[in-house]
Amino acid sequence: MDGDRSTMDVALRLARISLAFGRVERATKHEDGVRPETDTDHTVMLGLVACELAPPGLDRMKVAAFAMVHDLAEVYAGDTQTLTITSEGMAAKADREHAARVRLIEELGCRSWLIGTLATYERQQEPEARFVRLLDKVLPKLTHAFNGCAAAKALTDRAGFDVAHERQYQRLAAEYPEFPETLALLRASMDHAEACWPEAGAP
Repeated sequence: MDGDRSTMDVALRLARISLAFGRVERATKHEDGVRPETDTDHTVMLGLVACELAPPGLDRMKVAAFAMVHDLAEVYAGDTQTLTITSEGMAAKADREHAARVRLIEELGCRSWLIGTLATYERQQEPEARFVRLLDKVLPKLTHAFNGCAAAKALTDRAGFDVAHERQYQRLAAEYPEFPETLALLRASMDHAEACWPEAGAP
């Protein structure tokens, strides 16, 4: 906490940010296939799953901290669906999130624990940060399976869904070879989601 910010000031800022975070709607849906998942929903889910499934040797306190802050910039940048995103879309997403992190630094100060933790997570050098980022890619597949892929169906067809999954799996398998069990979970969650969306012509 910066010296020129009172405890009350910081608490009020964080309370406002927390409430705004809960209003950020994601592309993924709840079980009813209609109500959007919020960033708070997603962050709590990631924290619970990540702490429970953290591989031996990882610090669960770090895992929990990285899960808590991993999408914090979306409070100002908003959520961006990546199932069908283009390279230009990814660049625009990165620009929005960079601007959002700058705004958070301005609000909370560069010595804020949250800002430091978010910066450490974004550097992706610690194994706990890498694990959380990989597991973050698993969770949308779980929510797809809950609602028959309602969100995905609004973005692509079944063939496009399969292609997007395969491309993502190959990329993540190359980037995170140190987490074979999590990669196996990713593949299983993809298969489970795909099973909830029968191929065209299937009975």
